[in-house]
Amino acid sequence: GWGRRRRDFGRTPARENRNNGRVRITSLPQFKRNGSRFLEITNVLLKYGFADFLDRVEPGFVRRWLDHEDVAKVREMPFAVRARCAAEELGPTFIKLGQVLSTRPDVVPEEVATELARLRSNTPADPREASVAMIEEDLGAPIEELFASFEDEPLASASIAQVYRATTHEGHEVVVKVQHADIEERVESDFEIIIALAELLERYDEDLRAFQPAQVATEARRTLRSELDLRRERRHLQRFRRAFEDDPDVVIPAPFPELSSRRVLTMERLQGVSIAELDPDDFDAEERREIALTGARVFLDMVFEEGIFHADPHPGNILVQPGGRIALLDFGMVGIVDEDLRADLVEMVVAFVRADQRALLRAVERTADVPLGADRGLLRRDLAELSGELAQGDVDELDVSALFGRLTELLRRHRVLLPPSASLLIKLLVMLEGTSRDLDGKFSLVEVLEPYCRRLMRARNSPIARARLAARTSRDWLRLAAEMPPVVEDLVRRVGRGEARIDMVHKGLEATVDRLVSGLLCAAMMLGGSILWALKAPPIVLGIPVVGVAATMLSLVHGLRILIAIRRER
Repeated sequence: GWGRRRRDFGRTPARENRNNGRVRITSLPQFKRNGSRFLEITNVLLKYGFADFLDRVEPGFVRRWLDHEDVAKVREMPFAVRARCAAEELGPTFIKLGQVLSTRPDVVPEEVATELARLRSNTPADPREASVAMIEEDLGAPIEELFASFEDEPLASASIAQVYRATTHEGHEVVVKVQHADIEERVESDFEIIIALAELLERYDEDLRAFQPAQVATEARRTLRSELDLRRERRHLQRFRRAFEDDPDVVIPAPFPELSSRRVLTMERLQGVSIAELDPDDFDAEERREIALTGARVFLDMVFEEGIFHADPHPGNILVQPGGRIALLDFGMVGIVDEDLRADLVEMVVAFVRADQRALLRAVERTADVPLGADRGLLRRDLAELSGELAQGDVDELDVSALFGRLTELLRRHRVLLPPSASLLIKLLVMLEGTSRDLDGKFSLVEVLEPYCRRLMRARNSPIARARLAARTSRDWLRLAAEMPPVVEDLVRRVGRGEARIDMVHKGLEATVDRLVSGLLCAAMMLGGSILWALKAPPIVLGIPVVGVAATMLSLVHGLRILIAIRRER
């Protein structure tokens, strides 16, 4: 065989089949801990055509475990629709994973991201008794002492939590967000399986390896873990309320810390109409334009002034109150953007407008993770072609959605990954432009962005900013200069004593060595068997030298298996 290789699929290494060097899926620790859920997940993924690679991992696995009912009919559906349906069928964890992937157009195609953005889960609510028990356990008092009234039926139920209407003893109308029972254990169990499958996919699918599915899955788990702690959402509410307390055009619900915990969040109940359900008779064209401009200004203030923004601005989370005020809901998903990322984004837009290919490539390389093997010349030409196409019209008519949509498609083609914060920010700008244009057909996001861009560029190029940069850089150089002499001295001393050495690691060399050893053994067996056969070495049965013939036949079979394995891997 090719020997035994190991790879970490979680906490415990998974054993590989000694006969063909492939992982036995049933030996994965995730399978052993959560076998029934593992099979349920893989069965649904196979049904919708997303786990056929498992047959390459362990031949026969699909035939043994896949329920073939309705597979042919399901796989006739478009790819994006199959992705959404699979997420919905697999439940809360996969719905949230789909929503996270919908913010990564650099990882999934635009049509898939658009379809996954439709995932607005209506998870069955827990019984009222279970929610009340969780509230009483976390807040340490009976529900009657905590609230003057608490409705029997939830207002809504999503993948992570359900929401109830209630009234405090002081008369405040509130909504109480209560986490689903056992959701944390379910999420951890599911993500163990997701990451194991992502690592298998990364190993056995060369086309998808460049998109680092295991890293994306790990990042999605980190995001979802943070959403499970409702204290984080409460802190977001408090921060955004402080940031916009003097702005009369925006309303953010007030949290009630004394009635909140890690699994419970109580906040002010806001009235208003979803921005997607506005009645044209209630607002004329000018008022709708003002609402669009106000909403855009609020979100751009978050990005350029606060450095933290509401990352899920779909119409259901934006309410319009009488007088045109904007009320924002659901601060579970937020994005963090630092000054460098804002500046790179602005430089990217300006470079597109000016068709400046060099500046555009610099901005992309600073923002994104360009792989070492990428063809930078081809990437530069594709960026130049794209900027040339989009820079033909008037600047005010530049379609930001089209710009970033084409850009992310181009980056995905070149296997260039954006950091999650940049993906969230691009998704925000695209959704913001789309929602605003639904209100006002003449809305131009570039026109609204322009003063922010000018202000940011002035601040970045001001003498004060340059002096601060010079001071920060000089401190770094001085620290490096102070640390270098002892490091160099220690290195010279180690070289002089013969203690310094260089270790080289060649990834994947074990398989090559295993195959080489197998080939040598096969050749030696064939040579030895042929000699014994030619010499007619005993024992001889019916005139046939048994050992020589057996050794020769075994070496032929083994050599054939090696050739088939090499061809299959190629």
